[in-house]
Amino acid sequence: MTQVAKLPAFLTRIDVEQLILHLTPALLAASAATITAAYYQLHGPILHGIMLFSLLWWVLRLRSGRGIGADGATRVLAGIFLLYAIVAVISAGRVGFNPDAVDRLENFVYFLAAALMLPFLVQVRPHPAWFWVAVAMTSALSGIYALWEMPTFAHAYEQATGLVYRAGGSKGKPIPFGDIATLSSVLCLLGASTFQGRRHLWTILFLIAAGLGLYASLVSGTRAAWLVLPTGLLIIVLHLIHAYPKRRRAILLGLLCLALVGTGLIAQSDQIRERLSAAVSEIRDYRPGANVEAGNSLGERFEMWRAAWQAYEGHPLIGIGVGQLNAYFKQDANEGRISQAIVEFDHGNGHTHAHNDYIHALATRGLLGLGSLLLLYLVPLAFFVRNAILGAEMSERALGYAGVLVILSFMQYSLTDSILLMRFTAGYFVLLTCWLLAMNLNRRRPD
Repeated sequence: MTQVAKLPAFLTRIDVEQLILHLTPALLAASAATITAAYYQLHGPILHGIMLFSLLWWVLRLRSGRGIGADGATRVLAGIFLLYAIVAVISAGRVGFNPDAVDRLENFVYFLAAALMLPFLVQVRPHPAWFWVAVAMTSALSGIYALWEMPTFAHAYEQATGLVYRAGGSKGKPIPFGDIATLSSVLCLLGASTFQGRRHLWTILFLIAAGLGLYASLVSGTRAAWLVLPTGLLIIVLHLIHAYPKRRRAILLGLLCLALVGTGLIAQSDQIRERLSAAVSEIRDYRPGANVEAGNSLGERFEMWRAAWQAYEGHPLIGIGVGQLNAYFKQDANEGRISQAIVEFDHGNGHTHAHNDYIHALATRGLLGLGSLLLLYLVPLAFFVRNAILGAEMSERALGYAGVLVILSFMQYSLTDSILLMRFTAGYFVLLTCWLLAMNLNRRRPD
């Protein structure tokens, strides 16, 4: 009898599909939990392992003739990720897949993998407890890492440079570290609000983890991440009002008290005051053109947004091409249209993205790119909102609200950074979004 593909002997003695389905929930949790504390050592290898598992599952299912068993909603959501990657490939083709384009395409591999991962995770049927444990561990480990990092490196760095040290986690990147720590801490607060009154120990542990994550966010100095906190609190309040409509006034009063306490903490924190004061000064001192000095974070962003918009105006449909913005910035700087600070960044290599996902998509992938980005955010957001509203139980609705939080947070992060162009945060977005989509999709499926 002819065999199309012969499996190794040891694999014939076990059910490979069932093995990977049982291993994946723990791997999801381990990858999410270690992103800030062990990015290279654990998070990355485990996430890539999950991606390989999903590919192997597809091969096994198709080889057996059973298909993937995905319903219409799963196919549409997976198609959104696939479309996002395809538009990037088309844009890279516009410039003949030159080295810069091919190098930048690597960042879109996670979205291509997401199209395979989502149907796979729906079949995995991960228990929600794995997700809640993972976000608590992410937040707690971020705080613990920051508690070690700050006394270890801050004093020597400040003595050597005269600058304030900002915690960056195991990858040494303060902005994505602060973004992830903030999001995970807010998800912990959502978890605490979900389990309060039923699981007291879980509630306490969630609150401790949230506190550690908020500390990591604070010492990262990531201003854009702090703006997610009001959004997160609003989502949590809506979640609580949905669950306890008769306690609406008490919940709103609690929100007001939290707002007052938060304002007081901001007033007492030298680091927050300094970062916010610097933002005000950078905006006040900004003048378009060559006068923007290196180190003016917001001024540099305004210059990059201005140049990227000009790139879009010249090529509105498909943009100037994936990976081409760095060369465009250098040309503009050499001709005096934008500040030299943009190309002096990173020892003269210059900025490679617009520090805004929406404007960057317009510049490099045109209207097609912006459309695919908005679909990537808005279609899952609508799905999560629907499940948050229609969930029969509070624990089910919490998964919908968690999805809303993830999407809204990344939409906000995308306003001040090209968050989906960094492997660090793009992988985390794909991991959390596919995981939450799968759990919300399974809520509607029979066991």
